[in-house]
Amino acid sequence: MGRTSWTMGAVLACVLSVSGCGTAPWETTSISTTPSTGQAGQGTSVSHGEMGWYFVPIASMYGDMAVIAGIRPGKGRLKLWIRDDRFQGEGVTFAKTWDVAWFTPATGVLTRAGTMPSRAQSRYNGSVQLVFPYQWPTGGHPVEVSVRMGTRPGPPWPAAIPMYGSDMTPASFAPGAWDNLILGQVGDWVWVALKGPESPPLPGGTFATLWGYRTWDRLVAFNTKTGQAVQYPIPRSYSIGSYIEMVTPNLTVPSFAVQGDRVDVGVGEWIGSFPAKPSIPAHADVLRIQAPIIQVPDSAYVESTGQAALDALNLDVELAAQSLASYWDSLVGVSVPGLPPFSEYRTGKLLAWNLYPTLVNHGSLPPDMLWSLMFPYPAKSSVDAERNELAEEVVAIMQSPLDWDAENMGAISARDVIARFHHRPPMALPGYVVRGDAYWPKG
Repeated sequence: MGRTSWTMGAVLACVLSVSGCGTAPWETTSISTTPSTGQAGQGTSVSHGEMGWYFVPIASMYGDMAVIAGIRPGKGRLKLWIRDDRFQGEGVTFAKTWDVAWFTPATGVLTRAGTMPSRAQSRYNGSVQLVFPYQWPTGGHPVEVSVRMGTRPGPPWPAAIPMYGSDMTPASFAPGAWDNLILGQVGDWVWVALKGPESPPLPGGTFATLWGYRTWDRLVAFNTKTGQAVQYPIPRSYSIGSYIEMVTPNLTVPSFAVQGDRVDVGVGEWIGSFPAKPSIPAHADVLRIQAPIIQVPDSAYVESTGQAALDALNLDVELAAQSLASYWDSLVGVSVPGLPPFSEYRTGKLLAWNLYPTLVNHGSLPPDMLWSLMFPYPAKSSVDAERNELAEEVVAIMQSPLDWDAENMGAISARDVIARFHHRPPMALPGYVVRGDAYWPKG
């Protein structure tokens, strides 16, 4: 997979005008329907009727920007619509055609079935509504929501299932409307997709990135008669396309279809199959079910995509470190071989995410960086440890006074910046050593 440019952060922030630019009183029960294989486990042979999550190998067939955009049930298989937008440089080309494919859950086989003109995704248009206040989201606090059924209020949404919100510019919708979506309805049950996590995926959790890091991570069946709910976690997708397309502002949203007594939900690279009207004990308000992962991705795909994510994060750290080394060396008037002059950043010939206005003004990080920071590496694995070390570097750069001065170049004189740091390079930069008063590339 080719490395996707960090400038997609500019694409989503500027082209799409995005900004942001406890124990509950309800009883909660957790159960597992069957043992899960986990995201890195081995696949099993199952009947078509088994409930759980199925990995769909769309990236292997259509490329790493592919994402499921529609489902239609068929006999023993599902008809899928695949969206594949293109992000190049600082622009985005929206797909004029969608690919069509057949997916057989029992075998995990995906078969091409031609193309069709692109279209708006099917959306729920029933009488149930989620109503959110027009309030600026604060930190990771949940947003308030009320349920309405036509003109009358519905039962309260369970406090044990929090919803979060991302603000947008212009504020065309209430913040919670971007990150919490009714997919469909079967009788008294409405199926709702929710985003998470609560906090940005950075060490310390002190960064107020209001959008871009939350992905669809929970699927909830809510009973509009009793107020009871069943929650299923949504497995994290691997490809960068599934990440970029499905974060705020939602170029693609989860797909939904009813098939007899069950529903099918498509999210990124996954298809989930669940009882259309879940069973829940009368005494329970919220039932959390760890639905099994029935079909898992090929291990080679997981490994190669995970390495691409790690490479992307490495490059983001390298780009930021180079920009700060260049900035400092320009202040002290030292020309270092192999290090570009900072004038190339000022003129736009070179770009670095840590200097980009969306980070300064809106607290947003590049999508490829967030994809890397949230990639589902096995916990405590060597790649997870490496990713966490790089995340620490990202935090150090973002919190550095040197980075703040570089972002606001011209607001303070070079002499004052140098004096503030006592004429010495003020921080360690990955890939650089200090010689005299300047940064020099290692090696």
